[in-house]
Amino acid sequence: MLSNGFDTPLRLKLEPSRRLIQFQLLVHVLAIIAISFPSSVPLAVKLILYVYVVYSAVRIQYDYKSAQSELFVWQKTTQWVEIVEGKETFWSCQSGNLVSPWFVVVNLASENRRRRLLIVKDQCDAQSFRRLRVKLKYFQGEAAMPTDAS
Repeated sequence: MLSNGFDTPLRLKLEPSRRLIQFQLLVHVLAIIAISFPSSVPLAVKLILYVYVVYSAVRIQYDYKSAQSELFVWQKTTQWVEIVEGKETFWSCQSGNLVSPWFVVVNLASENRRRRLLIVKDQCDAQSFRRLRVKLKYFQGEAAMPTDAS
């Protein structure tokens, strides 16, 4: 299958992403600039939009400051385990994952819910991120292969 230890369980300790928070704050600043452009929108509506954008930016900062690291373990081909405060949640990795050099989106499903896990490059160490990308590319290729040889 895979070499260089890629078959061993992959432990991902995900820290809050600085790049993601910077991108989100940039989007908020751009939204404030866009609201500021002269337009026929009434001043009251502009003020409401300003308040909402500023509130959203403050909430994102608060969530970032209070965020704790998450631990995910990719055990088998499709089995993931999320460990939060000693409690384990089992997830099944679905197809349709997005793999890029800067981030990965993993589609997970449990018995009663679905989750899209966004993992940005700066959330874990470089080696773990590289292994994750390789395993997801391999998994997607394996899932895309036909099951019978006809």
